[in-house]
Amino acid sequence: MYKVIIVDDEPMIREGLRTLIPWGEFGFQVIDIAKNGRDGLEKYKHHSPDLMIVDIRMPEMDGLNLIEKIRGENKYVHFIILSGYADFEYAKKALGCQCDGYLLKPLDEDELIDCLGVVYKKLQDKQKLHHLIEDDFGKKREEFLTNLLKGVDEFTKLEFDMRCQRYGLTSSAYQVFMASLKHHHDIKDKVKTLIEKNNRGYVLVNKGKLIILFKDDFLSKYRCDKQYLQLLHFMEEFHLLPSIGEKVYKPKDIHQSYKTAAILLEREFFHMGGPLITSQVSKDLSDTAFEAISESRFPTESYVERLYYSIDIANIEACEKIVMELVDDLIGRNESEQEVKKHVFHLYTATFNKLLLANEKMHSVLYPLGSNGGDIFAMQSILTIKEFILNQFKKMIKCFDNGQTDVTLKKMTDLIHKEFNQNLRLETLADVFNYNSAYLGKLFKNHTGEYFNTYLDKVRIENGKQLLLKGYKVYEVAEKIGYANVDYFHRKFKKYVGLSPSSFRKEE
Repeated sequence: MYKVIIVDDEPMIREGLRTLIPWGEFGFQVIDIAKNGRDGLEKYKHHSPDLMIVDIRMPEMDGLNLIEKIRGENKYVHFIILSGYADFEYAKKALGCQCDGYLLKPLDEDELIDCLGVVYKKLQDKQKLHHLIEDDFGKKREEFLTNLLKGVDEFTKLEFDMRCQRYGLTSSAYQVFMASLKHHHDIKDKVKTLIEKNNRGYVLVNKGKLIILFKDDFLSKYRCDKQYLQLLHFMEEFHLLPSIGEKVYKPKDIHQSYKTAAILLEREFFHMGGPLITSQVSKDLSDTAFEAISESRFPTESYVERLYYSIDIANIEACEKIVMELVDDLIGRNESEQEVKKHVFHLYTATFNKLLLANEKMHSVLYPLGSNGGDIFAMQSILTIKEFILNQFKKMIKCFDNGQTDVTLKKMTDLIHKEFNQNLRLETLADVFNYNSAYLGKLFKNHTGEYFNTYLDKVRIENGKQLLLKGYKVYEVAEKIGYANVDYFHRKFKKYVGLSPSSFRKEE
């Protein structure tokens, strides 16, 4: 609705005009009335109307004086003049003040409506032109900002400075804020209203990225500012994880902040928590460390072995420690998101399959827990993957924790009797149980009366004796009880039994 003020010294005319026609049907609203020119001037300053209907003859200040004063500061206000009689000289002056109509009292309703129609069309045309100018300005500013972000320099210093001045880039600092839009293009208007309306910066979308160019050190100074908190709320609402580029102090350096933000956003998958990806995250590992780690082969077998043992003996703390170490290792390798997901998938399925092979009776319980490894490839962050595999491993642990494995040494002896054919080492178990290996070795000796390796050898030899009696060949027995070298098995067997494997079988 366009705003209207009626100015007339006759109360009946003022009130009559207010109710003469249904103003809203013609796109107008009478927001106030005034009793003379001076009162009309005050009401104009207070309301900034689009149209004023003014009586030509009034005490204190007549209609023409009122129009001239307003025209002196605003050439866009529209006027319709009222007069009690035809006055050619006044009519000429009114037209000279660019008035839109000259109506005689008593007013004819149709004439007033026709006059309002003319004014309404002018106001609509002006509004359209204003929008066109605004849109053109906005497009040119966005084009200039886009070039700044890319580091495109196509202007002389004078031209560049003039454009910075024109587009409001006169701040003391700038910083780029960036987020991948994915499927949330409708967030742009919300953020644009929040940031640009409050003069905090500029918002644009480029190649699927929401980009905010903050100015005046906004991110440092206003961490508790309601606009900043609202922005973070929007990011959370649309499940976006934004990155923050470095702070720069000149418009020509804005591309540096943009570049930093873009690089950080590429590591979005590896972000381990918090509402923003900042440059501090990238400092955790140097480029040299990245190169050194990424050149080495990923130690899947080592992680699988340790995870397998920690799950098998129901040690949640050890499992958590190994998973955290795994995540740190993956982040530090500087590999692509897809490569990291492949590593985790292979490790996860290998651990699961190893558990299944060793625990066939628990197949029906374990299988549902490990058959969803493919979900890893759809996950959006390393943090989500970490939580997923850890939760799955914890569920597997519950299957193995029967309440009789609370004592560490009991768990160790149970493990040896169960997994004697594996490459068991005290150092590996010490890591799983969170012990110093030397200290754990002493505890084990006190508990069993034997050193760890001696105890393991005796368990293996006892099982080997049973296999020999069942008719297995010597080299087959060696392999089945964990000895890769047959000669080494011979020596161990003779040491603990007093006979060679062949002699033992003959005597029995």
